[in-house]
Amino acid sequence: MALQDFNCVLCIGSIEETTFHLFLSCPFAIQCWSWLQVQLDPSLDPFQVFESFKAQIQTPFFMEIIILMCWTIWKARNDMIFRQIGPNLNASKRFFKEELQFLSLRLKRRHLPLFNLWIASLP
Repeated sequence: MALQDFNCVLCIGSIEETTFHLFLSCPFAIQCWSWLQVQLDPSLDPFQVFESFKAQIQTPFFMEIIILMCWTIWKARNDMIFRQIGPNLNASKRFFKEELQFLSLRLKRRHLPLFNLWIASLP
């Protein structure tokens, strides 16, 4: 596929879209993670960043949260590319919460009270 450029569509500047950039260092991604009250340390490699997220989230369903936030960021990226809808943190929050509700249908029953409490704690 021939592309005009490889720059991140979520950024104003001309920054190459790498996996690390898109999901961890793009200003939009940083806003999304901050909303989850997860802080990024840019000096860490990606695997260490996700280990840090695990320690900060401290729930048995931390991986699902990380995956859903990455999916949310990916969806915002694709909305910009294919639908010309700019990144919107409030829309991404709504999408993330909707996806969490679907996830709740698959959770083990013993995790549901903690899961519901965690969702209720989101700003």
